[in-house]
Amino acid sequence: MQRLRLTTDRELGAGNFFWHAWRISADRDRPLLFHPDVNVPGWEDRELKGLSLNDIRITVIRYANWYRAQGVTSSSHVGLYTRHGLFGLLHHIAVTSLGAAAVHCNPRMAPQTASDYFLRTGAGLIVGDPDLLKDLTQAWEASGSTAPRLQDVHALDTRAVRPPAPLASFPHRHTADDLVMISHSSGTTGRPKAPVFHHRSFFIGKRERLWTFPSRRTDRLLTALPHSHSAGISYLSLALLLGIPTLVLDGADGDRVARAVNAFKPTIVLGFPLTLAEIDPTAIRPEAARHVHTWNGMGDASHERHIRPLVALGAEGAGSTYLDGLGSSEMGMVLFKAAHSARTNRYGRLIGSPARVVRKAAVLDADGRELPVGQAGMLGVRTPSVTPGYWDDPTLNEESLLSGFFLTGDIVRKDAEGNWYHLDRTPDVIHAAAGDVYSLPLEEVVLTSTQALDTAVVAVADPQHPGKDCPAAVVHYADGVRRSAADLLAVCNDALDAAGLPRLRALVLAEERDQLPVGVTGKVLKRVLRERHRDVLTGPAGEAVARSAASA
Repeated sequence: MQRLRLTTDRELGAGNFFWHAWRISADRDRPLLFHPDVNVPGWEDRELKGLSLNDIRITVIRYANWYRAQGVTSSSHVGLYTRHGLFGLLHHIAVTSLGAAAVHCNPRMAPQTASDYFLRTGAGLIVGDPDLLKDLTQAWEASGSTAPRLQDVHALDTRAVRPPAPLASFPHRHTADDLVMISHSSGTTGRPKAPVFHHRSFFIGKRERLWTFPSRRTDRLLTALPHSHSAGISYLSLALLLGIPTLVLDGADGDRVARAVNAFKPTIVLGFPLTLAEIDPTAIRPEAARHVHTWNGMGDASHERHIRPLVALGAEGAGSTYLDGLGSSEMGMVLFKAAHSARTNRYGRLIGSPARVVRKAAVLDADGRELPVGQAGMLGVRTPSVTPGYWDDPTLNEESLLSGFFLTGDIVRKDAEGNWYHLDRTPDVIHAAAGDVYSLPLEEVVLTSTQALDTAVVAVADPQHPGKDCPAAVVHYADGVRRSAADLLAVCNDALDAAGLPRLRALVLAEERDQLPVGVTGKVLKRVLRERHRDVLTGPAGEAVARSAASA
């Protein structure tokens, strides 16, 4: 009944979701949001105390009262820059409840990049952690820019008081096209883009999931997403609407997620692919593992090597399900999804089929023509959930559209059975002498054949064909065991031959994690690796580098 009431409520949207969740709840005092202090040793062994909808309501009103006193109105942009995921959500609700737009920034973003992002998105007031605000100030001073007003998010929490009387015209009554949020893309190809999110369109994907997202009374959610990201806000809003007790985990890596699973015993675990890939299944206790029925990865699709160990966990004998989703910051929600279990035998970068919110998906050539089944091309989608545009770059808005489709930046193909496969990101395609090579299917084979923790296949200069590139793999293990790069290269190329895929010309062993660098959302920065290993086939070689001869 609650799902039906929410789904049919046409006023419900991204700007007012909390107030609808509070209004329809039958138990407003039930603890729903849990936020452990992961910097305190032994946090996972302490009793977790949660905030109820009534607790959240009181806190949001306190914050909104403070914001209004600072002159925040429906036309304001308020920057949020904190590692504290729960604070980020509470301030998001307070800001949007005044009709203002929340400008979220990942706390891992480089200070100079973050300072530029806040200036170009028009954030007149920024609330965040004091050390992050200090870094912003130094970046602005170095560039000669005028700094916006800044406020320590922790000090604000102690100063913000509940108003003696109800706030006038609160919460704000949103219209469909009200701007509620500006977030940023991962920035893997350069400067992070700033997609905008509106009250109606940002909720379209969530409205569909009101019916499909698990929400039994026994369900418990652990979200290891970056909570400054549009995906983090999306799933926290779903959890509140559906009344799912949720652990908000900050600074999530595989070790923290495993410890949080043991402490919270969730039934659903959300995370970006790298975070879920880092989980050591043996670190999850059997009594906790048996509760998990769903792992949910999103953003880039996940590799078979990272999915199989997780689906083996779960209820005794039954295992669990891994929902592998492909999407991007601009999409509002995941647009393709494949479900894997311990019995799955089809991977190979399978991303399943489009979500219901996608009105049409197509494989396009450079001229916007739809390509036939089996051919690789650019992924174009038509969906009302896509961002209306980018805040500060009208040219980018225009470049993102082709023949009426929004270009996601992905290379895909579709088979005769209607299954879709993710082959590459557009900037990462390797332009080889014999034709284009797609890096993701090669990475799938590299990981399954070597059982490495992570890898990236990137373009390096081909000395036999000036102006052309060839594939090389950077491979990382986290176990400290010494390995031979030459032996691994031979294993990879034998497996690639068997799969009918192009061979690697080089393999680089990355002993440290930072040798396989990732961006703020956990995506490997292939542009950095391309620059770093550009001349790997002609430069000096050490024990960590192996090369192979060009194919005949």
